[in-house]
Amino acid sequence: MRKLAVISVVIIAMVTILASCTVELPEDRWTNFHNDAANSGYSISKGVKDGEVEWAYQTEGMIVTSSPVIKNNRVYVSSDNGVVYCFKKNKEELLWNCPTGGKVLTTPAVTGSKVFVGSDDGYLYCIDEGDGLVKWKVKLGEAIHSSPTVANGKIYVGSDNGNMYILDDGDGKIKWQYPTGGPIYTSPAVKIDKVYFGSDDGSVYAIDADKEELLWKYPTAGKVRSSPALGGSQIYFGSDDGFVYCLKAKDSEFYWKSQTGGPVRSSPALAYSQVFIGSDDGNIYAMESGKKDNGVVNWKSQTGGKVRSSPAVAQHIVYAASYEGSLYALDEGKMDDGDLVKGLKFKVALVGEIDSSPAIAASRLYIGGGKITCFKD
Repeated sequence: MRKLAVISVVIIAMVTILASCTVELPEDRWTNFHNDAANSGYSISKGVKDGEVEWAYQTEGMIVTSSPVIKNNRVYVSSDNGVVYCFKKNKEELLWNCPTGGKVLTTPAVTGSKVFVGSDDGYLYCIDEGDGLVKWKVKLGEAIHSSPTVANGKIYVGSDNGNMYILDDGDGKIKWQYPTGGPIYTSPAVKIDKVYFGSDDGSVYAIDADKEELLWKYPTAGKVRSSPALGGSQIYFGSDDGFVYCLKAKDSEFYWKSQTGGPVRSSPALAYSQVFIGSDDGNIYAMESGKKDNGVVNWKSQTGGKVRSSPAVAQHIVYAASYEGSLYALDEGKMDDGDLVKGLKFKVALVGEIDSSPAIAASRLYIGGGKITCFKD
């Protein structure tokens, strides 16, 4: 009887502990720029359907170009005042802020209990998720305008000195670096140990971080500040030459390119067999993806300004912001012949020229601008 009583107490204690634990599902997080290491821009979370604001926070900076990231019921975002902020996910409650030595225009990446972010002071920072204190920082040449990607125990990030760095995510030790001919603004896409990124020298690079070698280099006719996205066996990206490109990721075999009316600094989102991307011509585009000789424009939607915000997609809705200061929500499949009225779910006025890209998790959408704004379902 005594043994049974002890076992019962242990079982009750275990059930109580498990009941108090919350398991974070994939739809509840968005941990890198454009969600994942592939830069897909897609979330399995529910979308936001009516543009209702849950909370908004005004930082001391002029503008928030960073895209928010979400993990463990927290939102992390940086501002051009040089500060990284941490909020409660569902309320305007600042948990901590961490200053750096320069403007922070990049999107943080969060993994485990650490937040990684690059600053204009040339340092990559590792910040404790719990208290916002700097665990370590490492100098990477000049200013950092590339948003870090964390995968496989490594940090991948570019610098304005033209180098792509691979660092250990534990202590920040540089494992390898690869030089290009211009500053790197793109957030690298990573698949196993293959790393894909663009440079201001006009080329997109694929390197093997394990073997420490260049796999291929593909030139375009303009700077590449559109972060590549990986889908299936293809890589997608835009260029300042006005084209959106699709290549075979393994060897850079050309599949297609599709022309827009201006430079393409927005990064592609991949979902529903389509590529969603913005252009400086003010349009949000949906292009067919996946096959050679494809890239057909299914629809395009004209906004009131440049679209450098990278679209996010959830529940068949495409979200992107424009330089005229609005957030657009568009039906991914009902924009036939550019029928904006038919495909527009909602349009919400924000503050400032919006470079920030939406992030979607746990039925909420977060975006920067003049304020950090949270929309709820």
